[in-house]
Amino acid sequence: METFELTQKLLSFGPQYEVRDTMQAGQDVLVTIKGKVLSATPQLTMVQGSEGPTAASMKGNFMKTKFECFDSKNQPLGTLAFPMLALKKGFTISAGGQEFKADGGFLGGEFKCTDAQGNVVMTIAKQLSLRDKFAITTTGALPRELALLAAVAIDQRFFQETYD
Repeated sequence: METFELTQKLLSFGPQYEVRDTMQAGQDVLVTIKGKVLSATPQLTMVQGSEGPTAASMKGNFMKTKFECFDSKNQPLGTLAFPMLALKKGFTISAGGQEFKADGGFLGGEFKCTDAQGNVVMTIAKQLSLRDKFAITTTGALPRELALLAAVAIDQRFFQETYD
C-alpha cells in the first residue's frame, strides 16, 4: 500500500503539481507534473523530483473526457474515460487489459477505484485546502504513474474552471 499527496502549486506558469510520498519522513518532492501553457487540450509531463528526467506523460481531449497516459518511453500506461454527462462523478481506467471503475458520488470528494471483482485498488480523496490537494492511496494494482496522473485528470476534469 502506497500513499501520496498531490498538491497544485500556486503562482506557477501553467498547471503544475508536486507529489510527495506521505510515508517518507522528509517529504521531498517525489515527482512534479507540469502542464503545457496555452494549450486547448491538457498536456502534462511528469518528471522525477522537481526538474529530473521524464517519468510519464498524459494527453487529454478538448472536452476533458478522455486522457491517455504514457510511460517514460512513450508506451501506453492506460486510458482514463469520463462520461460527458452524468449525475454522479466517476470514470473508468483501462490498463493492462483490465478495466477499473471509479465512483466519486455526487460531489466528487472521494473516488474509489475498483477492479472487476469489486476490490478497491486506489482511492483519490480531495482535501480541504487553499489550493487543489489530493490524497492518493494505491495497492499497486495500477502503475504508480497512472495513479498519480489519474488524480491530475480528476482535477483537470472536475475542479479546473479555466484552461491554464
